[in-house]
Amino acid sequence: DQSAQAQRVSPPFIVNGRVERPGDRDMYQFDGKEGEEVVIEVVARRLDSPLDAAIKVTDFAGKVVAFSDDVEDLGSGVNTHHADSYIRTKLPAAGLYYVQLADAQHNGGEEYAYRLRISQPQPGFALRVVPSHIEPRSNAWGAASVHVIRKDGFTEPISLSLKDPSGMFEMGRAVLSGTQTMVRVSIKAKTGEIQTPVPLTIEGVASNKNQKITGIAVPAEDRMQAFLWRHLVPAQEFAALILPPPPPPPGSTPPPKPAPAGKPEPSKVASVPKPQPPKPGPPAVAKP
Repeated sequence: DQSAQAQRVSPPFIVNGRVERPGDRDMYQFDGKEGEEVVIEVVARRLDSPLDAAIKVTDFAGKVVAFSDDVEDLGSGVNTHHADSYIRTKLPAAGLYYVQLADAQHNGGEEYAYRLRISQPQPGFALRVVPSHIEPRSNAWGAASVHVIRKDGFTEPISLSLKDPSGMFEMGRAVLSGTQTMVRVSIKAKTGEIQTPVPLTIEGVASNKNQKITGIAVPAEDRMQAFLWRHLVPAQEFAALILPPPPPPPGSTPPPKPAPAGKPEPSKVASVPKPQPPKPGPPAVAKP
């Protein structure tokens, strides 16, 4: 509970802990460098813990460097309270720093568990594709939205591509720029009607400091709570059906029916008229 009793750690560091009683505080200390960027993250509510985490970073003199309470995470599914904490900050000077972790409601107990990470930024991303089911018409385009959850300050562009083992679909070019959080993608059905769902996969590829980063878009449904919090709730799979082409508009001429298999339609050749014999003239009359 006190700075003198803080557990000394060396980043990168991950620990599983517990706020054991109401009003309890867990303390950690680490050495930092001037200008060094560090990330302190608590995962608790996303692990179904009742902990409403609050974290505070102070220097050796007790001055507050950073503080965090609730941080929204669109990828947390049906979690109705974004109660986990996250800090990314640059240390103002070299020296000893303290991380204090507690429950914001001053609760505690055996079930108030958490996972704490103290490290340098580990840039990356996670993808969600919404909705989890599309139904384009035959030889037409359907649409979906791909959301990106950027981690630890990741700002690089992400190229998206479609993985379709069936070969029945194709996706137009799509890129998430470094400032975008969502992009619409177009997916075309290249065959006729199919009534059985076809599983599809959207993959994202990016680079960070010459390191290739890949991620698969998790299928999800977009839900809203109390007109405020949005949740991308994970679904089982991303799949597509192909609907038949739309009926022709009223008054249009229907397309010709194809010839039955094995009976090719006879070709139409212009008929040439047969030559006719000359018509007989009037009978000859003898002159006197």
